Formats: sequence, structure tokens, C-alpha cells
Amino acid sequence: MLRHIPVLAQEIYDYLPQWWVDWFDGTFWHWGHAEFFLSHEKEKRSLDWMMIIWTDVDVRMINKARELTKNYADYIDIKHCSYADIQNLWKSFDYELLDLWVNLEHFKDWSRWFSIKEDAPLDMRFNQESWITAEEWLQKSSWEVVMNALIKYGDFSEKTSEYLSKLFIEERKKNPFKTTFSLKDFLLHHHFNQKKIAVIFQVIRIMVNQELDQLEKFLVDFPWTLKKGWRCFIITYHSVEDRITKNAFKALSEGWEFVLINKKVIVPHYTEVQKNKAARSAKLRIIEKL
Repeated sequence: MLRHIPVLAQEIYDYLPQWWVDWFDGTFWHWGHAEFFLSHEKEKRSLDWMMIIWTDVDVRMINKARELTKNYADYIDIKHCSYADIQNLWKSFDYELLDLWVNLEHFKDWSRWFSIKEDAPLDMRFNQESWITAEEWLQKSSWEVVMNALIKYGDFSEKTSEYLSKLFIEERKKNPFKTTFSLKDFLLHHHFNQKKIAVIFQVIRIMVNQELDQLEKFLVDFPWTLKKGWRCFIITYHSVEDRITKNAFKALSEGWEFVLINKKVIVPHYTEVQKNKAARSAKLRIIEKL
């Protein structure tokens, strides 16, 4: 089974408040961070008073989570929902963690429909029970919606975004995009290179899963669920994610109730990047409720 390697695990652990009990992990990802933290805590204290709530919108990941964590079943409650639903859990937490990278399995298992290296249905949903597929999004979205997504989440110029979005609209009338290769071949035919194609696929994935909408909702709601004196940790990998998080944390810190733990973003040590290339764009921000 593919395993997600936790990013910045030691740095997060070093900033965890002492003797935390109730904790929220909004992005399970094969419990890499939690496994690291729990293994270190077992050396210092009993885990009997600890309770962990994890959320994931992917049922397949939840089933694997239950298998991976069966030895800790007494301390873990896994919820099938988005981390953006944190306020609906009716619980307050000592610390909260979001790792916003996509699970490695979604890319390397072609049947998960995220990779551009294998031909598969254009799906791209984390949650197979909700939202529209990538095929439906490409088929139904107006050229203005596609253009704005490419500008905002892909950093394409307005000219390129308008050109590409109108190409999509014309092509789908004749040949709807149904598979990864049909979309990839179309983009190659119009002289987009592999790097730009990967960015375009990422933009579609963000839109299909409402990823930034979910992040913005969490950032509005988490202050109500964090206990006083405790901390929220967010790892971002995309410039827009980081900007949204940075601005939200800054706004909170300008009041009297929150303080930024790291005014300068924390990035992985070069040795971690050498071992795990997925870490190269990671940025960690931490805020504490006073």
C-alpha cells in the first residue's frame, strides 16, 4: 500500500503545546503525522486520556485509516466529512492540524483518476458521493468560470486563460472530454507542455473538490473550536492556499485573542526535501488562541 510521508512532522511536534489531549486532524493522509506524534508521546506518558478526531471525505481512505489505526481504536474517532465541517463536530480541541497536500495514493494509483500518466475517466473527486466530476465541470462551466479559475489557481495570464477556456468550449461541443488522455492530448495538440498541463489538471481538481472554498470555511470556523492557550497548524503547498491562510491568520492576530507563533513561514529543511520531493513547496503557519 502507498503511504503518505508526513511533511514537517518534527517541526510541528516541536511546536505542540505540552500535554495536549483533544486533537483534530482534518486531513488524515494515512495518519503519517499522527503516527509520528503518538510514537513520541508514548515514550513520555500514557495515551489513555487522549482523543483524536480525524476527518476525510474519501471513503476508501477512511477504510484504510481504520485498518492502519486499529491498535489505537480506543483513542480515535474517524468522521466521513470535510475538515471544513469542524464546527459541526461539537467539540473543542487542544490543537488542530491541516496538511493540504493531496494524498500520494491519489496520484500514484491511476484508478483514483488524478494522474495524467494513465488513461482513466475524468473524475478527480476525493468524495465519490458528492460534487460533480471533472468531466461534468469541463462540460458545464462557462468560459468565464474556466478562465477565472485558470487565472486565480493556475497563475496563467488573462490572455492565455481566455484563449484556453474558449478552446475548451469549442472542443466540448464536438468531442466532450471524458478521459485524462482526451484532455491531455487536446492540450498537447494546442502546444501546452507537460508542466502547464499538470497545472491545468491541478486547477480542475481544485475546482471539482471546492478545495479553497473548504479552506476558507475552516478558517472562519476554527477559532470557535480551538481551546484557549492552544494552537492551529496549517501546511500549504500552493501559493493561493498560503495567501488565504496567511491573510486569515494575520487578521485574527490583529485582534486581542490570537497571536502568530511564526511570523516568518516555516519551510522544510533541505535534507527533508532530498528525501521527500513532495515537501519542496510546503509552508507551515501556526497561530495560538490566547
